[in-house]
Amino acid sequence: MLFRRIILNALFVGLLAGLLLTAAQTIGVTPIIFAAEVYETADEAPVADHDHQAMTDHDHESSVDSHEHGINENHEHGLDDSLELGLVENHEHGTSENHNHQQAATEGHSHEHDSEAWAPEDGAERTLYTLVSNILASIGFSALLLSLMAQAQAMGITNINISRGAAWGIAGFIVCFAAPGIGLPPEIPGIEAAPLEYRQEWWLLAVVASATGLAVLAFSPIKYKALGLLAIAVPYVIGAPQHQGPEFGHPDANAVAALSSLHHDFIIASSVANLIFWVAMGILSAWVLKRWVLNSSSQALASGA
Repeated sequence: MLFRRIILNALFVGLLAGLLLTAAQTIGVTPIIFAAEVYETADEAPVADHDHQAMTDHDHESSVDSHEHGINENHEHGLDDSLELGLVENHEHGTSENHNHQQAATEGHSHEHDSEAWAPEDGAERTLYTLVSNILASIGFSALLLSLMAQAQAMGITNINISRGAAWGIAGFIVCFAAPGIGLPPEIPGIEAAPLEYRQEWWLLAVVASATGLAVLAFSPIKYKALGLLAIAVPYVIGAPQHQGPEFGHPDANAVAALSSLHHDFIIASSVANLIFWVAMGILSAWVLKRWVLNSSSQALASGA
């Protein structure tokens, strides 16, 4: 059946794309995260004032899972993000302890409870968990991409090949990372952010609006093209939720300057890693679609066999 072929090939594509994303993050993204965490560690000395203690707890927590911002990171917002993946950073696209701190504050969790939260150890264990999360997210993205490609091919909208697969990958990068990242850039440890639920809602709006807009621009008659541009613009007209106050709460001005520079580098490195990931996924998806997924007649494909 078509569904079975899509899922099996999504496992293959997701495995390769997840490995590639993890390699790109390890080379370009992770060193920046570690450099930012140094400033958080230096700011964790206990103090008597309760408010300052809460700020220190916030800084400590935000270091634990900040590597997942690189997917979906987007995430974090991807994949916040990740997709951190986007994915991946953003995201993937992803989850961060910045976010966990805000949730804990909302739910009334104590500092003692938060300090006991489990997190993978730095080194091999942390890299392994990042790899597993990247592969799982990649499998989901590749299943969606293969389904859309197969449906577009079946309806005669497009004829999928390697070059068009790369174009679909770039579209995925725009939808899941670049478009949300304009309003909610990938975050490094120690950065202040608006409440998590507001960012999640805006991220979802940006993804849906950009996906709809790109689809209209690519496949609709020319008289409807303007509607695609209007759809893409909607999230930015509304505006992304932003933190009111300094971008970094570190008391040392030199540390703030260093963190600001690292944040700039982090955005670039995350963007490059996610672009590589999405283009590779698009090419791999197009290749397996032609070689294995669509290995039956177009009639069988159209009927969902």
